Order: sequence, then structure tokens, then C-alpha cells
Amino acid sequence: MATAEQIRKVCSIITSDPERRVVVVSAPGKRFASDTKVTDLLIECTNRFLKREDHEEVLEKIISRFREIATDLGLGDQIVVDIENNIRTRLQMGYDSEEKLMDRMKAAGEDNAARLMASYLKSIGYQAQYLNPKDAGLFLSDEYGNARVLPQSIKNLKRIRSMNGIIIFPGFFGYSLSGDVVTFPRGGSDITGSILAAALEVDVYENFTDVDSVFAASPKLIENPKPISVLTYREMRELAYAGFTVLHEETLEPVYQKGIPVNIRNTNNPDAPGTLIAPTRDASLSPVAGIAGGTGFCSINIHKYMMNREIGFGRKVLQILEEEFVPFEHMPSGIDDISIIIRKQYLDDEKKSRIMERIAKDLRVDSVNIEYDLGLVMVVGEGMMHTVGIAARITKALANSGINIRMLNQGSSEVSIMLGVSEEDVDKAIVCIYDEFFR
Repeated sequence: MATAEQIRKVCSIITSDPERRVVVVSAPGKRFASDTKVTDLLIECTNRFLKREDHEEVLEKIISRFREIATDLGLGDQIVVDIENNIRTRLQMGYDSEEKLMDRMKAAGEDNAARLMASYLKSIGYQAQYLNPKDAGLFLSDEYGNARVLPQSIKNLKRIRSMNGIIIFPGFFGYSLSGDVVTFPRGGSDITGSILAAALEVDVYENFTDVDSVFAASPKLIENPKPISVLTYREMRELAYAGFTVLHEETLEPVYQKGIPVNIRNTNNPDAPGTLIAPTRDASLSPVAGIAGGTGFCSINIHKYMMNREIGFGRKVLQILEEEFVPFEHMPSGIDDISIIIRKQYLDDEKKSRIMERIAKDLRVDSVNIEYDLGLVMVVGEGMMHTVGIAARITKALANSGINIRMLNQGSSEVSIMLGVSEEDVDKAIVCIYDEFFR
């Protein structure tokens, strides 16, 4: 959606198949590597406004991006005037919290991109209409920047079935029950698409992006990585969580509940079959589906002798985290030890001090410490459950590359194996594990 050329490509894909009736669009992204996404410009503009700094220059950059697209599409001046009024009105409306204003502004990218696309489709002779999420009944929890869909939305959205023509729906945001704009986490247009797919009970949810398929590892690390033709929901969920950015990690929940397959396709190469995400696959063909990793984690390590005999100890630890609003990622344990993996972004200095003090005093532990510079590597595959020696091959590959494993955790489902390594070793670990299973 970054340029008029890309919008023409998208519209060509839409109109090539009359079954493509509902389209979710994102905000204009980068036109080139050093460019700035419109959403990032909207965030910068809002931050300057909140700080009472000069925001007009950034605002003009945003408007000029839409103006450039509209002009190249031959849409005339009126739609640009409407978009400028839309964005300025969002900024000038009253607000009772900075979060509300930020979500209202962030949503302007997708909202106005949808209006542009609907106008262009009409201009080339197609019956198309923009549909506002509020009018459609997409209601979300009032968790600004991190919203979740409310159950009544699914019933409301079913009404779209009776609408005529091509429906252009802005992604990334909906409305709280009190009428405020609320956004999903960044990348949330994928989530909007999934919600609509589930509500309308479609045959397939096509997610067009900028790659031919999902790959077994990041192309930034591996030259010509193996493309994956089919993944299960659970495999894709694990890989998205671990760092695969092709889909937001929360995308699959709505379609998973309905058993709707997701087809990842390339906007720039629409004839490529892409990757199908489905309930099951033939895991015997490849026990390991993919490898991903990320940095920015820390580990709270707790030791207490005879911990295993103390009823409720784990619950008490997690209750402390809950009361500090800190989510955890993993919790590998032994008979006298628990390690709790947390993203560093949720643990500021004040929270860290309170949590460590409460664990030490309230739970009377023998020791508690926190380790930083932790990276996680996830090896994912449904076939690992029935294949002997997977863990041995992983650990041998890491040992041969001189990488120390700080922790290892495998869930009972055996869909994934989590390895904790130093942050500086994450990329190296992904490469050596990929070589072990795919070279």
C-alpha cells in the first residue's frame, strides 16, 4: 500500500477473482529501505503534539504521502482534502488520555488507505465501498494499543455478507463500547483480516504480503532458505511468536477456532502458491518446520530447597507477577528451582525491585537473581513428537558451533523446543540448527 503502483497491483489481484469480496488494507508502508512508514509518522506527529512541540512538518509529510498516492492514481484533489481534514480533526478533537489520542491517530493510516482504495476501484468501474469498523460493529476491549476483539463483534460482522460489491475494510483498529478508536498491537491488520474471515466463515483467508512464502528460517540469516508449502496453525503460531514477522502472532486465533485455512501470498508475485496454514500437515516429510529466535529477554531464577513439597509455590510466584502486570513467556523448572522468562520491556527498574523483594521476603526463598542478555531460539515442528533424536541433533549442532545452552524447555505437545542462549549467539544458533536439518 506504499505507492500508487502497489495499490494498482493489489486492485488487480482483487478484481482477478470475483470471489474476493472483502478486503482488509494496511497503512502505506515504506517506499524504499530508508523510508518511514505512515504509522510511524503518525506516532511521531502525535508525540510532538502531546509535548506541545511543532508537529506541522510531520503532519504535512503524512498528508503529502496520501497526496502523492491519490495524484498518481488520478483521483483528483477532493479526496486529499478529505484525508487532510480527517487527520487534522483527529488531532484537534478532545481527549482525556494520551493513549486514546495515540490510538485515534495511529488508526488514520489504515482508515484513509481504505478510503483511497475504495475510491480508486470506483474510478476504474468497480462497485466498491469503504466500510468503517464502527458501522460494521467491530468492537474491541478498551486496551489501547493492545486490544482484543469482543465476542459480539463476530455476530455483528456477519451482516457484511448481505452487502453488495467489494467491501474495503481498514485493518488495525476497531471501537470500544464507549465509542473510542482502539488499536490492535502493531501489525494488527492481519488480526482484522482473521476476525472478518472467521465471522464470514470464508473458504480461505488470503494474506498478501511481500514474500513468496514462509521460509524455514529468516532470509536475512540464510541464503535461499527452504520455502514451506504447508504449516499447521500451531507451528505458525510458535514461529510468529518467536520472531517470524510474516504474520502477527495473534492472527491465527479467530481462524483457528473455525478451521479456516490461511494462504500467505506475495502481492508482487501473485502467481506463486505461497504457504498454506492449515489444521494438519504430513509431518513425516519434515519433522522440523522452521527455526526462529529473538532477543530482549531476561530470566528470574528462584531457588528454594524442598520447593517441590511446598503446595502453591508456583501460584504465589505468578501472583506476584500478575499484581505487577508482568506477563511471562516460559517457566522451566526443577525440584528446587524455577526460572521465569520475561520480556525485558515489561520489567522496568521499579517493578524489578518490587518483584525481587517480594519473592525473597514473601516466599522465603534461598536465593533469587535475574539474568539479562538472554535470547530465545525456537525449533518448531509437529513431526518432532514422533521422531527420535531431534533434541540430540540440536544440542550437537550448537556444541559444534561453540554455543552454550543456558536453558532448554520442551512442552508436552513437543511442537517446539525452546533454547535459551546469550543474545549475541541467537543468529549463529539459528544458522547452525538450520544447517543441521535443511542443508
